Amino acid sequence: MEQTEQQYVTIKEFATLANVTTQAVYKRLNQTDSSLNKFVKYNGKMKLISKDALELFADAPVNQQGEGDGIYEDISLQAQTTLFSSYFDATLKVLSEQISSKDQQIKQLMDCNTDQHLKMQQQLEMKDKQLQEQLSAKDRQIADLQKLLDQQQQLHRAEQEQFRLIAADTTKEEKKGFFKRLFHKKDVETSEA
Repeated sequence: MEQTEQQYVTIKEFATLANVTTQAVYKRLNQTDSSLNKFVKYNGKMKLISKDALELFADAPVNQQGEGDGIYEDISLQAQTTLFSSYFDATLKVLSEQISSKDQQIKQLMDCNTDQHLKMQQQLEMKDKQLQEQLSAKDRQIADLQKLLDQQQQLHRAEQEQFRLIAADTTKEEKKGFFKRLFHKKDVETSEA
């Protein structure tokens, strides 16, 4: 019983022993009139095939171009691989070019942004300088106005002092007696004549 169990292998192991692909083995198994089906047995869900079935694959060596299913499937697989490889190479080339283009666009935008930033910074510096000059001019104007205001206040005080002195003199004259004023007028009149 152990010998019969050792005679059965999985489809993958059978394909390796027969020097064909697993797809070729399954293709032959799925044919309705396949003589290979009598060598198949099931172990649960696993499909096993007897090593005795290797004789059926002996007439179609893989290295020769004949009716062997494995040859065509290998060629087809190689063609598909080549096709996919060339497709992916072309796609990678296109994507690389797009990335390169995007990198250039980003660089141009960064350069433009840098230029605009520098221009704005220069404009701000010029505005700042103009504002500083305007503030300095306003400070000088305020200082000049303060001097003028001080001079005006001094003149106003001097005028008030003069008015006060004149008013004090007038009040002194009014306080002089009646006779003094009377005689004083006569002295003034005689000195004028």
